Amino acid sequence: MLNTHKLRSASSTLIQRGFTLIELIIAIALSTLVGVLVYTVFINQTAAYRAQADMGTMQQNLRVAMEMLSRDVSMAGWGTSWGGATWGAYGHGGTFASYVGADSQPLYAMWIEQDFPSGSGHDAIEIVMQNPNRATWGWAMGQALDCSLTDLVFHQDWAAAAAQYDPSLGTSSVMCFQPHHKGKPGSFMWEVQSAGAAGQVPVNGNAQSDYATECAETLPQRMICAPPRWVAYYIDDDNTDGIGIGSASQPVLYFVPDVAFAMSTTGQYPHPNDIPIALGVEDLQAEVCLGGTGIDCNLATSWSAGFDMRAGVVNWNDLTAVRLHVVARTLRPDQTRTNVSAVLDPDPDDGFSIANLGVADGYHRRLGTTEVQIRNAVGAWQIANAGW
Repeated sequence: MLNTHKLRSASSTLIQRGFTLIELIIAIALSTLVGVLVYTVFINQTAAYRAQADMGTMQQNLRVAMEMLSRDVSMAGWGTSWGGATWGAYGHGGTFASYVGADSQPLYAMWIEQDFPSGSGHDAIEIVMQNPNRATWGWAMGQALDCSLTDLVFHQDWAAAAAQYDPSLGTSSVMCFQPHHKGKPGSFMWEVQSAGAAGQVPVNGNAQSDYATECAETLPQRMICAPPRWVAYYIDDDNTDGIGIGSASQPVLYFVPDVAFAMSTTGQYPHPNDIPIALGVEDLQAEVCLGGTGIDCNLATSWSAGFDMRAGVVNWNDLTAVRLHVVARTLRPDQTRTNVSAVLDPDPDDGFSIANLGVADGYHRRLGTTEVQIRNAVGAWQIANAGW
């Protein structure tokens, strides 16, 4: 028979004994150490995930910027004349993004401006083309198309195309192209006066000197007409102008969807209707190679900054390619690494000095570079040198 008294005495002794102070201290220390290790691993993993997410976002922003720029630059000059211009309404003159009094100058297929906005050191680029979407095209034909026309009439098979021209809906101009005007391609642009209907588009008659020079006799009797695409890209890193979301801490690549509208409303851009397309893009630089002059575009010395055809020094038909440099950075600095990358300056000769150039600021950066062939200018070179 079990001795129940001895069992109760042993159980009481075990219960009363418990843990010693040293055992408790060791247990707490081990628990704390494990907790710290788990927390450290968690924090490091969170920081790594944060950095990777930021890098992914930066890469995506850079990809979007390069894709949009490359696509539009490659189409520059589509629907313009052999000289890379369209004649009539609007024009490039005065200073960049300020076209007061420029209506009598041609509107060129592409214009690269250094240091825009002034003092920023960034390049900006304007691109002009006829809308390449065939669904927007219409043939103006079947009537005498004289230089003083105020109504653009489409052939009955394309009469429906007239309805797309409506200034109240944003289609305020029409661009017409003919591949054989005076033996070479010609291009003309009019401002739309009122909404088009029944195959007819009321336009403001062109009396500009550039238009009169190219329309001295008569207009081509058959022209392909479509809305123009006159767009621009620039960097916004100024939060003091009251326009846009860009700032020094959050630079943004902006897209101007309709330069003509910006000119008609504010006379310039940045404009409130401009569209932010890529956050964290802090620099845009563009170079050109005028291969039509006989230089070798494989040589670094063959590339030059800026492209302005107004002075007649550079010709559209000499342009071979455009090289685009886009610098993107993460939207926030890396919290765990303060010395990540220095500010990048892909054009150190643009006269702009970055105060903290060479000083790492915690941001991750990537430089994207691509070369885009200007195919519409290459075709113009062939036409200009065909001996016609």
